[in-house]
Amino acid sequence: MRRTGVAGRPPVIGITASLNPEPNAQVGVPVVGVRGPDIDAVRRAGGIAVLIPPVVDLSDIDQFLDRVDGLIFAGGPDIDPGEYGEVAINETVEPAPEVDAFELPLMRRAIERDFPILALCRGCQVLGIAMGGALWQDLPSQRGVEILHRQYETKSQPTAHGVAIVPGTKLHDVLELGPETDLRVNSLHHQAVRVVPAGLVASAHAPDGCIEALEMPDRRFVLGVQWHPEFLDAEYEVHHRLFRALVEESRSHATSRRS
Repeated sequence: MRRTGVAGRPPVIGITASLNPEPNAQVGVPVVGVRGPDIDAVRRAGGIAVLIPPVVDLSDIDQFLDRVDGLIFAGGPDIDPGEYGEVAINETVEPAPEVDAFELPLMRRAIERDFPILALCRGCQVLGIAMGGALWQDLPSQRGVEILHRQYETKSQPTAHGVAIVPGTKLHDVLELGPETDLRVNSLHHQAVRVVPAGLVASAHAPDGCIEALEMPDRRFVLGVQWHPEFLDAEYEVHHRLFRALVEESRSHATSRRS
């Protein structure tokens, strides 16, 4: 039987949405949406997923947070380099400032309120930038191609490369790896965190040294991973554990703040 949260309901997980142009319609009409696998992964973990659109009025942030029990910062476009004091180094950098303008304050406020957070790919980068870090803007041109961080095989298979999980971290505990530290992942990014800000620690690395995960030890549950576990969730239990942990922490959060 699926366990439920406050007032007999499963915990509600807000997933950040991106803006995309609507196909086959009037030019300039945006579509706000999230990927189906994000929603499915939350459902399989026992939660209810709701969409959080990027809004202009930042006064809405607390109202969103008042209505959810945990958050997923999903994948999406590049972060504007201006957010960490740089300019775009080449044409591969394709930012979405209107999304940054909402997600960065949302991340900061959610951390301030000690919300359970799982940050995926772009979300991991949002976590780093929101707390004062910086990115590799384009890994192939800045770091080389020793490791290809954009796999060409299906994204539902962990065929890109391995990552080394730091023993003793929250991530290592959540993945239930025991004495193991290696994990195979998928990879769909060209940017990654370069400067880890104060308050965060890197908890996984690719063979080329690229940071593959961040966490915040002084919060109940703040994890960011550079890969896409939502595409692996249905078939690989080890990746499903990330969503299960988020839902469990969100259930606990819902109970504690309404008791």
